[in-house]
Amino acid sequence: MAESEVFVFVMSVFFALMWMGVNSTSGLHGLYFRGNPAPGVVRGGMLLSMAWIWYVLLFHADPSVTAIYVLFYLVMGYGVVKLFGQTIPSVFGLRFRVDVVERRNLPAGVLLAAFILATGLIFGGSLWGDADPVGDDEGGWWIPVSFFLLGWGCLAVAFRIFLRREGGRFMRRVRQERSMADARAGALFLAAAAVTLTDAVSGDFWGWQHGLTTFGVLAGLLITQEFFRSRIQEPGGGGGLALAGAGAGAGAPAGDGVDGGGAGSQGGLRRMEGAVYMALALGAWVLNRFLDLALRNG
Repeated sequence: MAESEVFVFVMSVFFALMWMGVNSTSGLHGLYFRGNPAPGVVRGGMLLSMAWIWYVLLFHADPSVTAIYVLFYLVMGYGVVKLFGQTIPSVFGLRFRVDVVERRNLPAGVLLAAFILATGLIFGGSLWGDADPVGDDEGGWWIPVSFFLLGWGCLAVAFRIFLRREGGRFMRRVRQERSMADARAGALFLAAAAVTLTDAVSGDFWGWQHGLTTFGVLAGLLITQEFFRSRIQEPGGGGGLALAGAGAGAGAPAGDGVDGGGAGSQGGLRRMEGAVYMALALGAWVLNRFLDLALRNG
């Protein structure tokens, strides 16, 4: 390893341990975890993220990534996921220790786990393949880091727009009213955006067709949200409903009523919304495979 790589490795270990300490819940009483699946959901997202990164490093990374470099990128990936996936989402109102553990909020746990998994997918995508598939140029650690930052930045901007178009009520419905329907829709939005961005930041880059596809899909996700948001908020008729908290006041626990009902309920509409998100992501993935074949053979 070069001196710069040793320095980056040491700093990755330091920051990984630091963010692990920031998010640690070891000092909390065991009662916070009894009958509380939310922390397990978040930890599951963390395990899936690291498993994905490890898989990419073992089977799809540049051939030069072997031995110590596998550990190098694993440690870097752990620190990246802990910071960008678990800690920074607090600026959006998602706090692991407070919301997920102390308040025992499962919808908040689902949404935070999706953010963690999305971060891991994008970082793994930045490690995928060769940065120059038609040449012999070699890269360094700064190349996947740069592509990750670009991809994650797009994810953060898209999610900020998602929250803004919800009129500032989305996080209140998830954190205070514990709406699983809203949390699921937000989680699938993050997952769909991450799947598309993972393709966009991968090293086997054949041209700007991939990038244009990515921005087209992100726009499609936001258009889908706008369509379903207008249906959910539409007053009277046409299956439109009031917002999540409106039906929970008559003796029902907050969030319990928003996920039930048929296709005309808010829960049904948000499930349909999530399905469209994933369909767009799958369609973009299939399109990129055709682009790969066409450009490779062209």
